[in-house]
Amino acid sequence: MIAGIVGALVFVSIGFAELALVNRSVYPSLRWRYEKAKTTQSQGMSPATIMALVKFQSLVLMPVVGFLLASRMKLFG
Repeated sequence: MIAGIVGALVFVSIGFAELALVNRSVYPSLRWRYEKAKTTQSQGMSPATIMALVKFQSLVLMPVVGFLLASRMKLFG
C-alpha cells in the first residue's frame, strides 16, 4: 500500500513537470498556429482542448498508473 502511494507521488511529480514543460514550450506555438490558421478557416482542434487533455493525462492518469505500477515493480518496499 505504501509503495502505491509513493509511486503515485513520484508519477504526479513527473506529471507536474510534464505539464510545466508543455505549458511553457508547446502551448505558445500551438496557440500561434491556431490564431494564424483562423484567417483561412483551417484551424482544426483548439489549443484549449489539447491542453485539457494534457492536464487530464498529467494530473489524473499519471498518478493512477504510478499507483498501479509501484506495487508490481517492488521498488519502494
